Amino acid sequence: MLNRRGFIKSASLSAVGSLGFAGAGYANTQGLPGLRRSTFDFANLSPQWDGLTILQISDVHAGLYMTVDRMQRIRDLANSTPADLVVFTGDQIDRRPMDAELFIEGFEGISAPLGVYGVLGNHDYRLSQRRAIETMEHAGITPLVNRTETIDRGSQPLAIAGVDDFMSPCPQGPDFSILRDHPEAFRVLLCHQPQGWDRARVEGADLTLAGHTHGGQIALPTRNFNPARVYTKYIAGPYSTADSMLYVSRGIGVGAVPLRVGSPPEMDLITLRRRAEPVTVAA
Repeated sequence: MLNRRGFIKSASLSAVGSLGFAGAGYANTQGLPGLRRSTFDFANLSPQWDGLTILQISDVHAGLYMTVDRMQRIRDLANSTPADLVVFTGDQIDRRPMDAELFIEGFEGISAPLGVYGVLGNHDYRLSQRRAIETMEHAGITPLVNRTETIDRGSQPLAIAGVDDFMSPCPQGPDFSILRDHPEAFRVLLCHQPQGWDRARVEGADLTLAGHTHGGQIALPTRNFNPARVYTKYIAGPYSTADSMLYVSRGIGVGAVPLRVGSPPEMDLITLRRRAEPVTVAA
């Protein structure tokens, strides 16, 4: 049974950029995204990773509705945010060949102390896999397509893994078995589509970061109407089981319709904390 409170210590939305009009729920899709701050506790996180911060950027959709100027302002905002890691969780580009060049011009120069990593989304495959990977590389992003990078710090390494998209035309598709390669590590998985968490947690992912849904993009204020529910039960925000967590970003861009209602654009600053052991008082 899913528990949206399980690992959650706190989650808040900071007023960075234009989040929309409170009455109507419309979001300004041309301004800076909001910065949603969340803190999650994990029992198996070693002390050396306590306090690690990850900035998640998802669903940029560089193209007609995401200009170079706007991306550069978002990049500068990201670079000024105190994050140890930056991750892109797919759909960097929208659909046109020229969108790849726009993304490179917009995000070239993004950086973080422990690196910048990314995976591919379904829109990235509107171009070839090779071109989409090169786009990330030219922007300074390390692509993780069914591969893992590890960062050593003390007794427990940090594994940053990324799987291919479910809609990849490549025969292999997403390979979640890569999570088995580092059982001693705290494992963070990047997976564009959130339904991948069902397989990721079986393979040992501690934290899965996804996007794809745009939070529904046009989400009316009712639990029963959200377009994202057509293809996933994981719409936005945190979900957890006893030993694994998923966070779904609403993303910063838009799809074919340049409008957001009830789901403002966001970047996500996630802080990992080591869960305190319960204190036992002797009788």
